[in-house]
Amino acid sequence: MMIPDGILPVGMDAAILVDTNTPDQLGKIGERIMQGETPIIVIDHHHPHPDTTKIASLMIVEESAAAAAEVVYALFRASKTELGVVEARALLAAIFVETKHFLLARESTFNVAASLVKAGADPRHLSEILSTPMSRSERVARLKAAGRSEISLMGNWIVATSDLGSYQSSAARALLSLGAHVAFVAGESKDKVRVNMRATEDFYNKTGVHLARDLSIPIGKKLGGVGGGHPTAAGLSVPGQVQDILKICLELLRESAGPLQT
Repeated sequence: MMIPDGILPVGMDAAILVDTNTPDQLGKIGERIMQGETPIIVIDHHHPHPDTTKIASLMIVEESAAAAAEVVYALFRASKTELGVVEARALLAAIFVETKHFLLARESTFNVAASLVKAGADPRHLSEILSTPMSRSERVARLKAAGRSEISLMGNWIVATSDLGSYQSSAARALLSLGAHVAFVAGESKDKVRVNMRATEDFYNKTGVHLARDLSIPIGKKLGGVGGGHPTAAGLSVPGQVQDILKICLELLRESAGPLQT
């Protein structure tokens, strides 16, 4: 069941965290779960975060999956539970979103999608269900991020960094679409600096730099914050100043890429 307003039900048997790399993503509800004695089960496809591994009673993680919904589908199959139309539609929609309309899909993703269609999910309705017009404020934020961006060259790779108070994720994606191979967009949030990291598949395939494993997780641990995510999409939340954190991200990226910067 979903938990509204951060209120935990009495006598909860277990807390199941789906597609949640770090407890920090859960806010106050995450603090309550960790403070209690409720077993925590993690279902994910992110590179496991050490802090999450410590608190989990059970980790069901498949990093080769393009979407967490693939892992959930595998659990349905393992339990021999028949998928209903509602469940199939929800899983297909989740895969559609997580893989950026199948741009990040792998062979297993299409196999799962085909099974979900057979179970009753109609892919022709996905765009209609999930489409959300970009708000004026998001458009302005993207343009601000582009205008404020600083460009660094790592051989043939182009890295863009920018400072933005909101819509960091959207802005980082926009910087990639404008031509950057890697984008770091940071902004202050309460007493933390949040950084959204994005990289192209080409950058990851040729350099092997995993944004979560090599950048966000180690930086988070070093600076007393948290980081996590995927090879080409990661997030970081740490104390400090925006420009200082962006500089650290850029320096570690150079170090991680090493001789593969060209």
